[in-house]
Formats: sequence, C-alpha cells, structure tokens
Amino acid sequence: MGTVLSYITPANSGRSDDPDPVTGLTSKEKYLVRTSWAKIMKNPADSGVALLCLLFERHPEYVQLFPFSDVPPSEFKTNVRFRAHANSVVYALSSIVDALNDNNLLVQILTKTGSSHVPRHVTADAFIHLKEVTIELFSTIFKADEVAAWKKTFEVAFSVIIQGIESVN
Repeated sequence: MGTVLSYITPANSGRSDDPDPVTGLTSKEKYLVRTSWAKIMKNPADSGVALLCLLFERHPEYVQLFPFSDVPPSEFKTNVRFRAHANSVVYALSSIVDALNDNNLLVQILTKTGSSHVPRHVTADAFIHLKEVTIELFSTIFKADEVAAWKKTFEVAFSVIIQGIESVN
C-alpha cells in the first residue's frame, strides 16, 4: 500500500533521490524547484522588482551597473525601465529552471550568463550576492524543502556562472 501511495501523493509525485551525474540534483529537488518557481512566474515583473529591490537594499553599490542607475530608488517599483529589467532577470532565472533536465543546455546558459556580464563589469562577488539575496527572498515565500532545493541548485548554477566570468578574464 505504501508503494501505491508514494505514486499518487502530490508531495512526492513519484520523485526520488536519484542524483543527476552532472548537477547532483535529485529528481525530487528538480521537482521542488520547478513547482516553487511557478509561484514566482505568476507575476514575473513584481517578483523581479522584489528581488532587485532587495539586492539594492543589501548592496546599493550595484545600482550603478544597471541601465536605470539614474532612477531614484524610491521610484524603482513604478519605473518602467526598472520593471522591464526586473522582468528580464526573472525570465533569465526561468531559463535555468527550464533547462534543469538538459545539462548541456544548462551549462551553456549559465556560462553565457557569466561571460556576457563581464563587459558590464559584473563580478563574481556580485553574482554571489545575488544568489544570497535570492535565497533570502525565497525563504520568505517557499517552504523549507523548496528553499533547500534552490540552495543546492544555485550552488551548482552560480559556480558555472562564475566559471563563465573567469573564462573571459
């Protein structure tokens, strides 16, 4: 009976602890990332605004790296340029989620993300800070097991992004 229940219970959804040989993520962790991400994608612009506002609250020095550096922080939430960039950040993260089952594609996306930010003077430290802030935000939205899955996903993802940065430097 327990075996049958494990296949029909939504919490498990037939996922297991079979680590991916490249990412180390299990099917269950990938499932948790995907299903929790759906909450963010209900309103990507507002989600991105929340993320970038938290990043700039914690690290105001990064505002100067963005095309909206002339916008006062008090106007971020309503500024169209800020909201558009925030939306694009969420969709960039979404491409990572979408590629979790295609390691070659995932590595290319992450490497390109790192290398394409070098001309904009974005450092490895900036990506590490983005990772920390994103986990902080997710901790207010997601359940503990979802946050743990995201932490593991980001450890892998951001290490490849940093390799992309280092490949240019």
